[in-house]
Order: sequence, then structure tokens, then C-alpha cells
Amino acid sequence: MLSSMNGKPYIRYELSNGVRLILIPMKEVASIASSVMVAVGSRYESPSINGVSHFLEHMVFKGTAKYPTSEDVNVIERIGGIQNAYTDIDLTSYHNKVLASDWKLSLEINKELALYPRLEKTYLEKERDVILEEMKRYEDEPAVKVEETFHTKLYPGTKLGMRIIGEEASLRSVSAKTLRDYHDAWYTPNRIVVVISGKIELYQLANIRFQVEQWFGSGKGSTPNGREKVSDLQRKPRLTVVTKPDVQQAHLMLGVRTFPRSSDERFAWTMFNLLMGVSFTSRLFREIREKRGLCYHIGSSSNQYDDVGNWSIYAGVAVERVGEAVKVILSELTKVVAKGVTEEEVAVAAKRLKTVLAFKSEDPDFLAEYYGRQEAYRLPIVTIDDYFTRIEKITKDHINALVRKYIKTPTLNMSLVWSKPREEKLEGLLKL
Repeated sequence: MLSSMNGKPYIRYELSNGVRLILIPMKEVASIASSVMVAVGSRYESPSINGVSHFLEHMVFKGTAKYPTSEDVNVIERIGGIQNAYTDIDLTSYHNKVLASDWKLSLEINKELALYPRLEKTYLEKERDVILEEMKRYEDEPAVKVEETFHTKLYPGTKLGMRIIGEEASLRSVSAKTLRDYHDAWYTPNRIVVVISGKIELYQLANIRFQVEQWFGSGKGSTPNGREKVSDLQRKPRLTVVTKPDVQQAHLMLGVRTFPRSSDERFAWTMFNLLMGVSFTSRLFREIREKRGLCYHIGSSSNQYDDVGNWSIYAGVAVERVGEAVKVILSELTKVVAKGVTEEEVAVAAKRLKTVLAFKSEDPDFLAEYYGRQEAYRLPIVTIDDYFTRIEKITKDHINALVRKYIKTPTLNMSLVWSKPREEKLEGLLKL
């Protein structure tokens, strides 16, 4: 049944086969953003075909049942729209943005890409080569390499720890049949979320619902969760070093283990992350860049999954100053654990976060992603207003308790990409 809005900014509808529809009407915009999200990604793959989710996402753009060529698929760009897709660890999304009058074509293209790709052998080798070149590009970008290394070493030997893009050997093993079998197995109704955000008039709701029923309601079948549960157990700090002789700068990522995405701790932690490592007003920026001139870029970010999570700090520094940078970063972490954050910092972080969300919520793309991801992950949907309410209740005591809980020596991890071999003395620095 179609849920009434009941004062909510979205409408949720579940088809009889399990496909879910989220509609987010917006006033005073002229565009529509539509997405078809599928709750599958690299952590659902086996090691032998690691990278197949991303490979599949590439191949669907080579043609679908109704739009059999790449040129046909690119019709969105020919009408002035923006079209793209991405593969994540546990989500694949096909999305575009068009004028509101073109909503039906927008949705149809995403439907075709997600449900009816041709996956022809003709294009397989060429696209495999494209992805292998994409892989080489990542290897040549130290900032990307250090982030990837940090993630894979946090979860070694698990599917969660596998690379989204895959490995060369696993990519070379993928056939057209592999892609079709993977698509049939995982692109099932219970994993699909359709999202439309933007200029939706009330009189259009029934028509959109009917069209979604027609296009997505006939599919059957389902897949179970299908993923291993990952343990976050770690008893001592870890250091991983990647040596690249030609890099001009050392790229480091240092972080700790935290909580899964469903945890209510995420609201207070988002504020901590903001005041600690996001933009010019953050502690790390002021101390590491402004006061000491150790880097050009430094920032922190948080990643959560169904079962585990982590928080990390990235910096690019001169090779000869890596030890100094690590000491100062750890000193700042030690300081925040010992003394906590201030009421002023919390107030500033709350205002910044609310302002950023207010700005972003004016964009149909952002709202489609914001609500779609929550639904795809089967989380209780938190509206923007609900988010504001939760943020307003966060105090420095909430943040300080989380900081003491999660920023601990035993769960410290550091990855480093630089031109030198491993130096054991760096591992000795990893303590608070």
C-alpha cells in the first residue's frame, strides 16, 4: 500500500514482490533525480570473482533490452541530463537527473540498466581492459591507494576487506555467463529500491506508482543476506606500509574501529568528526596544517557497515616529516580523550552540520541518496528534520563518552604509502 505523507517529506510504497519505492516531492525545483539502488556490492562476491559487481555496473551501459547500444543508453545526456552509476561495498546505484518533465524516461533508463542489461560477450574484453586501466590509475594515485590499503588491512581475509574494483586475476576470470549468473542471483526484488526526488506534483503520484508497478512489479525471487559477519576484534596496533619509489609525498591514514551503521552513536560521532577533522575550523587542520605546516591536506572521515565501522584521519606530508606528523596527530587524539571537547565546539559543530544538511537538502540528488540509502540498508528512516532534532540533543558529555570508548591504543591502525621501505620505529609510535 502507498503510505500517506502524514507530515513526512517522503512517501514509501512496497510492491507485492518486495521492491520498495521512495518518493520525495520538492517545491521550487525544476528537476527530478531518480535512482535504482540494489543492495549488493563487493562484500557479496566470492574471492574468485572479486570485482564482478563493479564489472557488471560497467557492462550494463553497453546496452539493454530496449536500448541495445551504448548510444541508445546515453539518451539522458542527449536531453541535457546527467547520468551515472557507482558500485560500493554493499550497494550498487544507477542514477540520473533530468528536467521534471522527463521523469518517465529518467526512470525507464535506470530500470533498463538495473533489470535488463544485455551483457554481450562482444564488449566483454574491451570493458575488462577499461577496468584494468582504471585499476592502474588507482595504483598511481597514492591518496586512493592508502585509503584502499587501510580498509583491506582492517578486514583481512574477509569479503568486506576485498577491493571493490577486484584483483587482476579475478577480473580476468569473469565471463559473460559469470555476469549474467551474478545479476540473476543478486538483482532480486527484495534488494531493489526505486527513488524519485524533485518536482513531483501531487496529481502525479498515482501515475508514478502505476509506472513503477508496471516496470518493477513483475520480477520475482529473493536472495538472503548472503554476507559473512565480520569481527572487529583487535588487541594491538597495526601498521601497513606500501613502498612506491616514485611518489613525491608520504600519504598516511590513521584510525580506529568504531560501530555499525545502525548505531545511534552515529549522530554524536558525526559531530565529533566534524569538529575534529573536517575543514578549516577543525582541530586537526588548525594544529597540523596551520600551526605546524606539516601538510597541505588533512581530514577525517567515518565509514560504517551493517556489522562494523571505523574512523580515520588522512594526511599527505613530506617523507622526512612522517614521524613528526604521526606524533602530532596522536597527541591530538590523546588530548581529546583526556580533556574532551568543549561546549563551544559542540555548538559550532551542530550549527555547521545543520547548515550543511540544509544546503544539501535543496538538491534532489542528495535527497534521493539520503533516503534511498537508508531504505536500501533497511534502516528506520530518519528525516532531515529528525536529524536536526537528534543533533540538537547532543552534548559534550555524549561526545566525550564516545571518544573514550573508541579511541584506544589496541585498535589503532595506520597505513602508509611512501617511497621508503617499512620502518619499525613508526609502529612504536602507535600508542595513546
